[in-house]
Amino acid sequence: MTIQEFIQQLEALVNSKSPLPGQAPLFIPEDIKQDLYSQPSVKAAANQAVVALTGTDSPISAGDIYRIAGLTGEPQLGDPRYTPDVALELPNFLGVPRNYEVDGVSIYTTDDQGEFLFYQSGSEYNLMLGQTPEVVAAVQAELVNSGLLKLGEFVPGKWGGLFINEEQKDVEAFKLVLEHSNQTMNPDFTVGLRYFVDNQEAIDAFQPKPAYLPPDYATVSQSVTNLFEQQLNRKPKAYELELLANQLLADTKKAYQAQQPAQLDIGDISAEELLTGDLGNHIVEPPVQEDTSIDPTSRLLQTFDNITAKEQERLGANRDIQATNRIILNSITGAPR
Repeated sequence: MTIQEFIQQLEALVNSKSPLPGQAPLFIPEDIKQDLYSQPSVKAAANQAVVALTGTDSPISAGDIYRIAGLTGEPQLGDPRYTPDVALELPNFLGVPRNYEVDGVSIYTTDDQGEFLFYQSGSEYNLMLGQTPEVVAAVQAELVNSGLLKLGEFVPGKWGGLFINEEQKDVEAFKLVLEHSNQTMNPDFTVGLRYFVDNQEAIDAFQPKPAYLPPDYATVSQSVTNLFEQQLNRKPKAYELELLANQLLADTKKAYQAQQPAQLDIGDISAEELLTGDLGNHIVEPPVQEDTSIDPTSRLLQTFDNITAKEQERLGANRDIQATNRIILNSITGAPR
């Protein structure tokens, strides 16, 4: 089969597939076609087509492409690239059993140089060997954005640079991505990264937020009523009850908000931010900042004193007069003071 025949078969395959809901009719863009024509062999063109045309939102699978290219066979013992000893020692691949295949594509599929396309055990280390700190940080940032890795579990720009409970968390997170690539038979691990990032964004969108539960209004109203009866020996007037009850509710909510810690929103964190440690744009402060020691009860009493000061003063004077009269009467009658 020539590359031109492969592309013709590929176009027929694309035309046979129905677009997903909301998608436009499927076609192969001209720039991708030209890229396929420039490949040195049908196998190379098929590998490039898998990278360009498959993914989580594509109805085309890697198996479809390899099948029309005639590349679905597993390495055979008669293949000159594989001696009997080597054939008996085919490597293990991350996340899949031996002889794993999807849509006729074998996990043992190789490129033109005889190199396996998919990820063997140890690839979570080998792929990052010799990479620059910027590249390492870029992968770590995407692992953080995907929810597979947390800040503080790794050294930015240094692969596997931190052990936590005898695990290198960035290495283990990357291993999950490579396992997903093997399981979906897509050798482009960046598609797997995007899959986890998109899934994390969907989870975050429906993540329940801590709810503030206000005090029961009837309970608050009774507290205000008790305060008036104890201090002034009367029930509060309607406007006094509403004023103090509403203030107590509002101050209780502010006190709750002021106690909430600042949050770190790590969505779309970048490699540069990891390397510099500048995460200021990702810190979300609690909604109340000006006073972190709000005491709703003290503020209630302060307002109560403000609106009843004259009444309390008058009652206090009356109490003083009554106490003086009792002392005088007691002195006349000889009763104990």
